[in-house]
Amino acid sequence: MPRTEKQKKDGQAIIYIAAAVPGLLISLGIAYLRMRKRAKKEARRFFLTLVRDGVPVPQAKELADIYASSISLTEMIREMGPFTS
Repeated sequence: MPRTEKQKKDGQAIIYIAAAVPGLLISLGIAYLRMRKRAKKEARRFFLTLVRDGVPVPQAKELADIYASSISLTEMIREMGPFTS
């Protein structure tokens, strides 16, 4: 059975998408790692500021950990909900 013009265009679109996915995943992964690194650095600054301003170390550490863990890939995925159609 010959393919219609629409089927050919759909097939080409799928090829373009499949070719773009690896690059997209790599760039998103790098962006996520940069975001995590920056959050960790900022959590350290937050911790030092809290301690400098008189917050007890255990409480300051707990608050800084909460701040740093706010950027979690698993939490982001959970918040988006199930991927069903």
